[in-house]
Amino acid sequence: MTHPLAHVRVLDLGMFMAGPLAGRFLGEMGAEVIKVEAGSRPDPLRFQARDIYPGGNPGERPWNRSGMINERNRSKLGLSLDLKFPEGRAIFLDLVRISDVVLENFRTGVLDSYDLGYDSLRRANPSIIQVSLTSQGAFGPEAAFGSAGATLEYMSGLMSITGYPGDWPDFSGPNLPDFLTPYSAVGLTMAALLYRRRTGKGVWIDLAQRELAVAAIGDVVMDYSMNERVQQPAANRHPRYAPHGVFRCAGEDRWVALAVRDDDEWRRLCAVIGRQDLGGDPRFSTAEARHQDQEDLTPIIEGWTSLRSPTAAMEAMQVQGIPAGAVLKAADLYGDPHLRARGFYDTVNDPDGGTFRYPGRPWRFSRSVVDNRSPTPLFGEHTRHVCQDILGMPEARVTSLVEQRVLAREPSVIYQSVPKDERT
Repeated sequence: MTHPLAHVRVLDLGMFMAGPLAGRFLGEMGAEVIKVEAGSRPDPLRFQARDIYPGGNPGERPWNRSGMINERNRSKLGLSLDLKFPEGRAIFLDLVRISDVVLENFRTGVLDSYDLGYDSLRRANPSIIQVSLTSQGAFGPEAAFGSAGATLEYMSGLMSITGYPGDWPDFSGPNLPDFLTPYSAVGLTMAALLYRRRTGKGVWIDLAQRELAVAAIGDVVMDYSMNERVQQPAANRHPRYAPHGVFRCAGEDRWVALAVRDDDEWRRLCAVIGRQDLGGDPRFSTAEARHQDQEDLTPIIEGWTSLRSPTAAMEAMQVQGIPAGAVLKAADLYGDPHLRARGFYDTVNDPDGGTFRYPGRPWRFSRSVVDNRSPTPLFGEHTRHVCQDILGMPEARVTSLVEQRVLAREPSVIYQSVPKDERT
């Protein structure tokens, strides 16, 4: 079997989270993905590892050892190319001429500042597909605004409904838009490739990460549109389901999540926890009544869950068709038998980092191969291969470009703050 995107070439200018993860997914589906970064402007994620190094040791080349950079950039080639030099721009356009997709998540206007906006790319290759994953989109009064971490969750309204009533807005933790975006980008890239196959024309995809996050809470926006009602944080409660939340289990800081959607599931839950008498209790006989009295329900349910492990509680409820899930931590996920049975984890040997298990892909193709094809490239690892074997440059010219710093063997800067023009 072949990979579904075999023979597709992607130039990946992505940095941080959203862009690189989208590029990784395309690479795992068989595309030849070339990660492009400059010695003077390496992917900032190489230096923002939050101590996620093998054994906590950054080593002599920390830019190659970060767990964060290596998790998001597998199945790619690594090219060190500085676009601020005219020679770098010319080399990039040479690659555009023989590529299918340019993927980027710069702040709006950054590529234009290098004269590498869509019009320039299209002149080099009329069938090129550009996928832009900017913070606010390519136009509008806030198009030039950037974002990092939690700011998109603030601006999208996600934080306004997250947390506890009367408390400050809460951050989701992983920054949800950073993960919504790459999954969307993969589908959009597929659609653009199909469009080009049908018409022969390229296309520019303008994805605004903020709009994607707003769409994720479309029901909240519609509630205001239809009723002028502003939804508030509700902790772990649900506007319709009750009981709904997490309940303490046996052990320290162990929990199980539960969602009862209707009266039938409520009666089944009562049977599971040995409290059939509650099925006819007028305090809990309807969803509305249970919703009002959830505080009274919590100790009743925890009287049963607190005697069991999260997994045992989950399985007992799932057998009866009640939506429930153990609240798992990283150590639980690492050894989770279901994830292992599905082959979710990839065991990857990073040349500078060692062999570790990484999260894989949440999809399978019945008639195609989708897999981890290679570890994350060392910084600039394939620069000579791309320049000499793909572009046909003489070796002497490549050596000269390295001396001029258009190409680089390793980063020339190690920064703690992010250069302004690289913020999404």
